[in-house]
Amino acid sequence: MNAFTLTVLMTTVGADPAPSAPAPTYYQMLPISANGAEAPVALPTVPGSEALPGVQPEAAPPAPRPCMSDLCEAPARALFQSDHAFDGFVGPVSNAVLNKDPRSNSYARFLFINNNVPGANALGGGNIQVYALQLNLALTERLSIIADKDGLAHLAVKNAPSQTGFLNLAAGLKYTFYRNVETQTIAAAGIMYEIPTGEQKVFQDQGSGSFVPFVTFGKQFGNYWHYLQTTGYYIPVQSSQGSSFIYNSFHIDRQIGWFYPLAELNWFWYTSGGNRIPPSVGEGDGLLNLGTQGQSGAHLVSAAFGAKAVLSKNVILGAVFEVPISNRHDILNQRITVDMILRY
Repeated sequence: MNAFTLTVLMTTVGADPAPSAPAPTYYQMLPISANGAEAPVALPTVPGSEALPGVQPEAAPPAPRPCMSDLCEAPARALFQSDHAFDGFVGPVSNAVLNKDPRSNSYARFLFINNNVPGANALGGGNIQVYALQLNLALTERLSIIADKDGLAHLAVKNAPSQTGFLNLAAGLKYTFYRNVETQTIAAAGIMYEIPTGEQKVFQDQGSGSFVPFVTFGKQFGNYWHYLQTTGYYIPVQSSQGSSFIYNSFHIDRQIGWFYPLAELNWFWYTSGGNRIPPSVGEGDGLLNLGTQGQSGAHLVSAAFGAKAVLSKNVILGAVFEVPISNRHDILNQRITVDMILRY
């Protein structure tokens, strides 16, 4: 082996292999400014990922538009379904005909009221009992039809014969004009017309009926406290046949799981009286409008204490015990109100 051959072998075996050439890097030019004032930035791309001739790159999806409706985040509402965005609330119990729930509801509310008449009253004491069914129908999550007075009344007082008869019918519309799900705040307004369809033997069928415009408000505080208030004006079409009054009903409750202890206050301020009943009988607050004489400027205030039980989102039971706390008692010595709501 000559020297030249040995030199070639040593160079081939001992030397490091020649480095391979790096893979070529390709760059895609992307602008970083809408007006093109700044220089584009070159970003590395993988070979073969370049757009094919005649094929446009995929456009970015448009930015979501802001939600401007109650329906954006809510699931589809079934026909006539109650507003379930405020299910932490329970409705009021006392002043059952005039005290309103601000939510749009579809429900049947069964009512039993036992009113004990004071012995010092001209009626001589006794009881007035009411058996009623209230019906509400939610046309939308804001608008509802209300039918909040009907049923039977039974009068068993000492100074008059016992009587049983039909109550007047009352119906109207309620519209939730403010509805904030995030803060759990809700307010509604409406009007109800009491039709003189009842029987005079239970102090109904007076004149041409009555109108009741009202406003009702609800607010949740923290996670468990709820406040409700209804303010309205009871206006007989014929002032001689019924008493006119402004009323305020207040409700507060505290949720403890399915159980809601509650307290309520009802205030009636009479602006005028009728001429059907002597003043010694007093008036009938929101239960029976007697049309008593000389009621202008009179006040009646009552307090009610009780609870509600939410057995399911569709079945709610409630009961309160109510007593007058003003000097004036009228026909109210004490009253028990029990309700059962079947809510859709």
